Amino acid sequence: MPLYVALTYTADVDWTQPEQAGDMKEYLAFGEAAAEIIKGGHALYPTSTATTVKVSGGKGGDVLTSDGPYAETKEALTGFYLLECADLDEAVKVAATIPAAWSGAVEVRPVITFV
Repeated sequence: MPLYVALTYTADVDWTQPEQAGDMKEYLAFGEAAAEIIKGGHALYPTSTATTVKVSGGKGGDVLTSDGPYAETKEALTGFYLLECADLDEAVKVAATIPAAWSGAVEVRPVITFV
């Protein structure tokens, strides 16, 4: 079956903090309900922990790093699920049950498998 990544975009929060416990219950409930098709995934630490890497001049050039995310946005990439679904329609149906879709957004993309 095809694989789809469901990228979650929500407020930029630290999911490890106690104030996120209520939201985490919703994500855990989703994880239990969709356990058969979830093949992986993780929450991400806030964008303040990000390091952006660029190489000036292309391959072999100087490596440039900066603290924080690549772009400033209201909603941040906060996690992902790897879903095994029959087709895009099923992946979209599942994505609509991810809590991020209720107050943020979930981007669904097919995964290219090279193996």
